Amino acid sequence: MPITVRYLNDDTQECSIRPTPLVSIASQINKTPNGDFIGVTYNITLTGTLLDDQGFPLARDTNGAVFDYHSGAAMGTLKGPYDSFDTSISHADYGRPDQQKVPWNYKLDAIFFKQKALRELFGRDGQRVEISPVHNDEPAIICYPRVMDISFSEGTYFQRADYSITLQADTLLDKDLKIDQDGNPFASDLFAGVSVETGDVFDASGAFIETFSESWSLESDDGGGETTSDGDVIPRTYRISHSMNATGKPHYAPNSLGDVVKHEAWEQARAFVQKRLIQPDNGVLSYPNVPGLLGSGTMNLIASYQGFNHVRTEEVGATDGSYTVTENWVLASGTSHETYSMSISSDTSNPFVSVTIDGSIKGLSQCAPSGEEYGGNAPTLPGTTAYDNALSKYQAITQSGKFGLTSDVYNRANNTVAVELNSQPTTISLGTNEYTGDVTYNLQFNNRPTNVISGVLSENININDTYPGDVFAMIPVIGRETGPILQYIGGRTEYKRDLSIELIMDYTDIGYEGNRSSLMLHKPSLVEPTKTQIRNLIKEISPEKEPGIRKYFIAAPTESWIPKEGRYNFSVSWTYELDK
Repeated sequence: MPITVRYLNDDTQECSIRPTPLVSIASQINKTPNGDFIGVTYNITLTGTLLDDQGFPLARDTNGAVFDYHSGAAMGTLKGPYDSFDTSISHADYGRPDQQKVPWNYKLDAIFFKQKALRELFGRDGQRVEISPVHNDEPAIICYPRVMDISFSEGTYFQRADYSITLQADTLLDKDLKIDQDGNPFASDLFAGVSVETGDVFDASGAFIETFSESWSLESDDGGGETTSDGDVIPRTYRISHSMNATGKPHYAPNSLGDVVKHEAWEQARAFVQKRLIQPDNGVLSYPNVPGLLGSGTMNLIASYQGFNHVRTEEVGATDGSYTVTENWVLASGTSHETYSMSISSDTSNPFVSVTIDGSIKGLSQCAPSGEEYGGNAPTLPGTTAYDNALSKYQAITQSGKFGLTSDVYNRANNTVAVELNSQPTTISLGTNEYTGDVTYNLQFNNRPTNVISGVLSENININDTYPGDVFAMIPVIGRETGPILQYIGGRTEYKRDLSIELIMDYTDIGYEGNRSSLMLHKPSLVEPTKTQIRNLIKEISPEKEPGIRKYFIAAPTESWIPKEGRYNFSVSWTYELDK
């Protein structure tokens, strides 16, 4: 059972060790503490003896000259470290090398040289090692091991020296470079048994690892609250963390061209971990969904909560062969966080009570870490970015900016005071940040009466009544220190009423073109329902409705319209007479 080492992986330097050492192969099954199978390691031990005048490597003297054969035969083709292996002698059919003529006083030199040659032969990892039967030159087992240990037992080294070489391999191959499936992970459902010759085994598996660990953690986050669609406040959300770590092993194998390639340990660990990561579907990672691991019987969050703001952090240990991926999510029942504060103010100079709301909405992203939102290539679906969700939340709590009695922000403000607030805010300030997914708002409500004219941002109705006064003459007198002479001439002045209406329309009532239709026909007095509402308001305020009116006259009304500002003014005055 010869042992052949392809020195420097050069197929012209097939070095057979003679006498053939004893071979021991132990399969070490690698499992996690939980019992998960993560691979197999083959520990190969070669236990042999170096003879001073027989076998390979050949013995040389202190000057480097090879000792001749006893038979007088010429040396064949010498290869390997220090040209100490005769590759012309086959081990098939019991072929064995001739005995060398080593003088008794050179036997120690011969042993030391053979030790030196053996150390050089196993001086690097990933060289092809063959274990062959004696009936032919075809190998029964091929491997590309890592060299773990070379040791020589103590002795006088006069005629012999015992040695032990420990090798470590991840796969055992047959003569056709097919992987043995005996306990190897390639035989499992996860790792298909494929030929190393294609090189695909490394792209598909990454199974050559020493250790693997996976952990989950869940913690509450009091810094981010939620408001539900029913207006309920959830004061906290949760954070979930997931960590996967693997330590790989350097692996050597030939590629499709026959060249032996080293696959770095960290590359093996990376492929192993990434194989187990859940990948996004259409750019969105509907995750975490880990029933049985989190939330079961304790917090029961998984059914109603969803993961957002998925972030992956990877760490590569190039020297220790490790690879770690840490994933973090915000676990929430909605698609955004919202915080807000309210303040109430009133003073004697203002008849209204004011409530101010300062709010901040932090959108939660439903995109995977590889999504375009984070600079990746996976498509970002509409309505899944943090900004989309923040804006959607603002529209939901404000009725798409229309507010009204059913809007959440109005009800929050209205519930803090004893009076009934107007459902339309007096001031609106909105800030957005699309990059961070933030929407901030500042709203102020007060208990001013509801607008008479619908659909306006603000209205101001001013009524002035002028009542009758005395009719008198003012006669100037030159030099009179007490001023002019006032002479009552009988009678009274007229009754008079003035009405001024000022409206500010919203953007839907403003013309954005430069033609007549845009500039003139958007005027409130021409557009329903404001046209009828203005007319009814004028009719209600006119003296026509007053009791005891004998007659009244209308002065020429004035109307002004600033179409680009949506500002409308109407003024009219009446002069009337009572019947008594």
